[in-house]
Amino acid sequence: MRQVRWASWMVGLAMALAVCGVRPAVADIRSDQAAAIVEWPSVVVFANETLFGSGFDLDTVIQLSNTSPDPVRVWCFYSNANSHCSNNGTVCILPDDCADMTTGGVGLCVPAWNEVDFHINLTPHQPFGWLASEGASGFDISPTPPTEVGTFPIDGIHNFGSDGVSSNAGSRIPRVAEEPFNGSLRCIAVDEDGFPVDRNVLKGEATIEIASNGAFTPSGNDVITVAKHNAIGIQAIPGAVNDDNTLVLGGPEPEYNGCPNVLILNHFFDFAENPVTDDGSFIITALTLVPCSTNFLRQIPGFATVQYLVFNEFEQRLSTSRSLQCKQLLPLSLIDTTQPLRSIFAVGTQGTLTGQTRMTSVLGSGILGVATEIHIPGDNDNEIVPIADFNLHYQGQRADPDLIVLP
Repeated sequence: MRQVRWASWMVGLAMALAVCGVRPAVADIRSDQAAAIVEWPSVVVFANETLFGSGFDLDTVIQLSNTSPDPVRVWCFYSNANSHCSNNGTVCILPDDCADMTTGGVGLCVPAWNEVDFHINLTPHQPFGWLASEGASGFDISPTPPTEVGTFPIDGIHNFGSDGVSSNAGSRIPRVAEEPFNGSLRCIAVDEDGFPVDRNVLKGEATIEIASNGAFTPSGNDVITVAKHNAIGIQAIPGAVNDDNTLVLGGPEPEYNGCPNVLILNHFFDFAENPVTDDGSFIITALTLVPCSTNFLRQIPGFATVQYLVFNEFEQRLSTSRSLQCKQLLPLSLIDTTQPLRSIFAVGTQGTLTGQTRMTSVLGSGILGVATEIHIPGDNDNEIVPIADFNLHYQGQRADPDLIVLP
């Protein structure tokens, strides 16, 4: 009887809160529904790299789909987050990359950011995809026989939509600006004049491919491993999107749903031994974060200070914080220190295989992200490095708005 009364009291309280306008905190950012803005936080290209003594290439396959029965125009922005050496201008990841052994000079690894924008015209219900290293423009794919419709050329001649009128004419997708490339991609639904529209019709995916050199060709068959995740969708609020160049995400007068208040990542702690294979292999998790706010007009990237609350299986908590600008791509164990084995994300520090990390932007822009789990080979000297991408969980909505300013 006591349980019944308790349940009734809880139901009554829930109804009272609903009447008063109080709702449980939910996140309006989705990775499984069509939206008006889609974000790919992780677009990476590396050519002629070496891993465990073997040469490999890494590329990103980007997929974008129109889920509606009507054509849609999309305005996209590649953000290049590469750092460059101050002494020779080459792309760098670590400070040691800027040591020039030929001259004896040592430069600084200087962070940088720039963007390249382009347009895509999608026909009704059209999926489209391209390699980040190649882009897509002027495809010469002639139908065979000539009376049949070609497959996804974007020359405006073939690939007419189900309405018999729309085509991909005017679409030109550039390749990434340089290799190696570490950046992101954001696409926005717009009208024929380039003004944002409240059409939640876009959905995207990204596939990271690691292959031996030369595998990224139509006939290549030696792909080593792949990882795939959904693009993150930000839905427009019907009737709220105006025709200015500032998109308001969340806040008191939103045009689009707000960015999440908390990002949640369930993960193995770095250097945890694989509990399934028992072959000496261990696990590293790389985290990619990008800011929600960006000023494409003045070429000013978003920035945020992120607080990390890290829980192990005993619900013991440790914390750290780190600032990011334009993009952060790091193994978890390098977020808080330059000595990974001493990190609060290391299995030796935590004492349990797995845990949960909750991320909150406490200053600046809201944040979005994805994670990549990397299984480092062990005793069997296997050159295959299994990887898996996955989307983060989102909770709540930020009280402050985020702004995307278009050129």
